[in-house]
Amino acid sequence: MKRVQFLFALLVGKIIMGLTKIIPGVSGTTWPGGIANILMKNFPKYFKFGDNTRIVMVTGTSGKTTTTGMLSQLIKSWGKSICTNDIGANMDRGIATTLIRHSSMGGKVKADYIILEVDERYLPIMTKLIAPDVILVTNVLKDQSQRNGEPGVIMTKLKNAIECGAHLILNGDEPNSGSLGFGKEKVSYYRVKGEADGYDISSNPMAVSCSCPVCGGSISFEYENLFNIGKYSCSGCDMSSKEDATTISIDYENNGFDWDGTSFNVKYISKDFMYCYSSMMEFARHEGVPAEVIQKSIDEFKIQSGRVEQMKAGAKTINYLRIKQETPVTLQSAIDVATADKSEKIVVLDLSEIVDFNPRYTGMYYAYDCNFRKFMDNNVVKYICMSKTVCYDVATRLYLEGIAPGDITVIPTDNYDLLLEELEKYDCNTVYLLTWMHSYYSCLSSIEKYQKKAGE
Repeated sequence: MKRVQFLFALLVGKIIMGLTKIIPGVSGTTWPGGIANILMKNFPKYFKFGDNTRIVMVTGTSGKTTTTGMLSQLIKSWGKSICTNDIGANMDRGIATTLIRHSSMGGKVKADYIILEVDERYLPIMTKLIAPDVILVTNVLKDQSQRNGEPGVIMTKLKNAIECGAHLILNGDEPNSGSLGFGKEKVSYYRVKGEADGYDISSNPMAVSCSCPVCGGSISFEYENLFNIGKYSCSGCDMSSKEDATTISIDYENNGFDWDGTSFNVKYISKDFMYCYSSMMEFARHEGVPAEVIQKSIDEFKIQSGRVEQMKAGAKTINYLRIKQETPVTLQSAIDVATADKSEKIVVLDLSEIVDFNPRYTGMYYAYDCNFRKFMDNNVVKYICMSKTVCYDVATRLYLEGIAPGDITVIPTDNYDLLLEELEKYDCNTVYLLTWMHSYYSCLSSIEKYQKKAGE
């Protein structure tokens, strides 16, 4: 009876998938799986896979989508078949939709690898439905606190999920992720070697550290590469950055990284991307992927549009850096990218407000975890704070960091047409726009109108 119920739910899912192609506004990445899940409880559990199919789940606070995309491209470049949700639909509905898309009418998914991005809150659910061979964790940091709570809440969920017997690939530079391997046998780690410009946590009074996830002792960083990610050790136990991890060294001069005596050229040189590359290198080592295939996959990998973009608006070059709303680690990464450019620049901060559950209020407290002081003495000629709701809050955050009020302009709008008009007032042609996930197409539309108007 369950088999008949599954096949019916699968058929309905495939019909809905076809309809989403012709009905505007209906998501083809979530609706088919969402309806199938309603029709049958634990729907993904009943798919069939090949005897040699490798199932990989990628989870964590930030970097999931990029890492999933890199792993997927690696498998494609290796000549293997793949089923993946690398477009980022990472909850139960999106994962079910991915399996519907890649399965036969009988529910058989034929692929050498199934690589799934999984929201960290849903990992315990998915590992009970589909047994993974590998679980890769990017990091476990403060993220959308009004719905996720503190990282300890997510850690409890992940600890339950990893008891499925999968091999763990963990971030050896991030205490929460690294601690998941404590006492485990089937585990390996990846790291990024620190550089001279890695900032010391003690130099940032707003920085947030964590207690040891194993013993509760004090975690101290020798250096940070990213927000609470770097070479660390615990004062109370032997938790520390893993010296035997797959470790890459950034080669800024040649736009690449070195690993185990081999150099690789890359398109994206920032440290957040380097952790994605490093995790991919450990995955490749674990799966036995040849070095020449790795470089081929790096060359062929393309990041999703609307994450890191460079756009022209007249003489202005706008470097669009997307952040995950309410998540300090991605905002800090964007700050680090902007401050790596030492030339004159305008910095635009279009940060999203947190609209909390009842009682409702708005805020942007996640920005207080980040080190905006890095902008000072960095050739920033103007800061522009824009938003319908929190532009003055952001300006206050800059002021509290020590940035002069005269260097800050506030425009209380989310209209990018008005931003482009504001930018015309300044001679500086390099702009860094730090903004949230849903602003890309609004910005692109405004730039297209601006260019058309200039052409006329």
